[in-house]
Amino acid sequence: MQLHRSLAPILALAALSIACSSTPNATAPGANGGDDASSLAGDATPTSGTTMTCGGKIDCTPIIEIHDETGGSLKSGTVIPVDTGDLKSVTDGGGPKVMKYRITNSGNGPLTVSKVDLTYDAASPAETVPAFTCVVDDGIDDAVTPPPSCKDYKFPAINPPGYGGTTAIAFHVRFLKYDDQLQRKATLQILSNDKSKNKATKIVVAFSTSAGLAKILVQPADMDFSFVQIGGTKNQDVQVLNVGNSDLRICELDLATLPADYFTLILDGKEYAGGGSLKLEPCMVLKAGESKNLKLVYKGVDDKPHNGAIVLHTNDPSLTAEGGDGYKAIKVKVNSTGPCLVAKPSHVVFGATGVGAPAKRAFDLVSCGDVELSITDLTFDAPGAGPFGVDWSSLTQTGGLAPSEAAPLKIPLNGSVKVTLTYDPVKLSTIGADGQPVPDTAAITIKSNAIAGLTHVTMEGVGSSSSCPTAIITVQEGDTVVPQTILHLDGKQSYAGTGGISKYEWAVIAAKGSVSLFSPNTANVSPTFQPNVAGDYKFQLNVWDSAGKKSCFAAEKVVKVLPDQAIHVELLWNTPNDKDQTNEGPGVGSDLDLHFAHPYAATQDYEGTGKLSPWFADTYDCFWFNPNPQWGSFDPNMDDNPSLDRDDTDGGGPENLNLTLPEDGRSYAVGVNYYNDFGFGPSTATVNIYVYGQLVWNMTSTPLVKDDMWHVATISWPDGEVTAKSGKGGPSTLFVTSKYPHPQF
Repeated sequence: MQLHRSLAPILALAALSIACSSTPNATAPGANGGDDASSLAGDATPTSGTTMTCGGKIDCTPIIEIHDETGGSLKSGTVIPVDTGDLKSVTDGGGPKVMKYRITNSGNGPLTVSKVDLTYDAASPAETVPAFTCVVDDGIDDAVTPPPSCKDYKFPAINPPGYGGTTAIAFHVRFLKYDDQLQRKATLQILSNDKSKNKATKIVVAFSTSAGLAKILVQPADMDFSFVQIGGTKNQDVQVLNVGNSDLRICELDLATLPADYFTLILDGKEYAGGGSLKLEPCMVLKAGESKNLKLVYKGVDDKPHNGAIVLHTNDPSLTAEGGDGYKAIKVKVNSTGPCLVAKPSHVVFGATGVGAPAKRAFDLVSCGDVELSITDLTFDAPGAGPFGVDWSSLTQTGGLAPSEAAPLKIPLNGSVKVTLTYDPVKLSTIGADGQPVPDTAAITIKSNAIAGLTHVTMEGVGSSSSCPTAIITVQEGDTVVPQTILHLDGKQSYAGTGGISKYEWAVIAAKGSVSLFSPNTANVSPTFQPNVAGDYKFQLNVWDSAGKKSCFAAEKVVKVLPDQAIHVELLWNTPNDKDQTNEGPGVGSDLDLHFAHPYAATQDYEGTGKLSPWFADTYDCFWFNPNPQWGSFDPNMDDNPSLDRDDTDGGGPENLNLTLPEDGRSYAVGVNYYNDFGFGPSTATVNIYVYGQLVWNMTSTPLVKDDMWHVATISWPDGEVTAKSGKGGPSTLFVTSKYPHPQF
């Protein structure tokens, strides 16, 4: 007999209810208090005759639920901030901060909790009692009997509401504050027989102190003395403030970069000479909201620039990038303003110039300070001018002569003067081993009253059989950048003898694995280019004049692309069946994904190692669906979370992952998932790992196919050591899991 489709689900639910029912003596819901949501302790003692059974008829499914005392749900991967700002320390008689949690069962089968374990490593030898502990609330007064630890407690089976027996277990995570402002972290792991919805049987939660920390603010941030005449003195004051919510301690002031002949520090009415280190015993202590004044005195011995810093050694945990943990640098500048000279451009290119056909090129002397600029000399450096010269005829201020002490060239504030250089080659330039002509070069030193001292201008030219248009490349971002920087290339300074430039043609010799292209095209005078792979990029530019004559040789400019994060991971791949791996769009190329997992990452053991696999974990696997997870401190000023900065879905890559501040004592996992081949077939993947900008490890895979999961390597910190993950065939094989399941996003 065939059931009507509307009755089948109802009868199935009835059968399930019967199969998972309690024994006949089961107590009604709430009869023993176990279902009272306000009772945090729950009922930890089973009631006789009410144990839930399934009778072996069906696979009953327990579902673990964990709630805090506000009713909020505790999910795996959660990082719980522990606010310590208002707590008294142990030395001040403070007691524990208690965070209460309750385990219940919302399924239809008995829940077995095999472990509730809090892992914590003491941050200080002063911890006679661990800062973090976990205990079970057994309903007995703590003063009578100390509560059992979570780790040692034997948890009874937990029944769903309405089945009597134990229907809830409560436990507490306790935190004790110590008087040292160290950040403390703990990890809670809960193991159960909950396998519902393909969830892992392990729940991992982290606790981290996030408040009660000192934080320094300096106003003004820098000390700028401007220009100080010889024999004069000038004072500068700064306020040091504690804007945190715990005591700020300053135990040392480093004045090593501020010489004693020039600088004196005044603190609390006492004078301290520069040039060394000032240890404060006892440490200077600023309560929350308090401030302290520092005065620095500069004596003008000469007119040279003197730049340095006062480095404060503090207990501010957010300071990690200014020379050391807790270091706060107050930059000091003297004679860095006043008269200032800039030569634009500082490198003058004549390009290919016909022998016997001298060329002229100009550069500007710009007054960039806040005092009138006075130029008193301009001379060629050794070995001399060679075929180069200076045409002074246009300088009416000096009577068409070179400037001198007696007749200086004066340039007012924000003014400029154009100086003309000449190049008159007397022979053809030789050809180097690379096939390019070896240019003539020279340098000029300009003497002025600029505080920065002497200014230098260099020049180059090539003796040719005829004059050609000259290509010149400028890069707005400079010679060294980080991956994914958009470079603004410019050929506008290129020039021709007559008629101007009519055509541009760009090319690049890119770092291996790069598939980046010029935008909008290679013929644009000022294209952009985004290098996504670390390495050297040699840009080349040829130009044509209005008569159709091409530059005799291409201009070249090398830009180094180096990651500046502590850990930088690149994923590149090659798919032989994809004939154009530079095209973009849905399904036009294969899609491989980079994964970077925290040690807390845990799903099911899909890799067959007997341990939980880290891939596709909700919070602790950084990949395309979770590109900016919260792993570290909740302080927004702490750059301690990983970021997947580029996700490529249509072939070739790269995908880039960065972590600026890794955690000490951690080992991070790197993986590659072949997410979708879109019919293009196998791909080989290359992974490059950089530590502080240096390539320390790379590997190329054997061909991968759709749904392969390559467990590439681990990166331990702080040593930065990379260890390849070996497959079952030994060290020479890859650890690849075929048909690795992943969520449907």
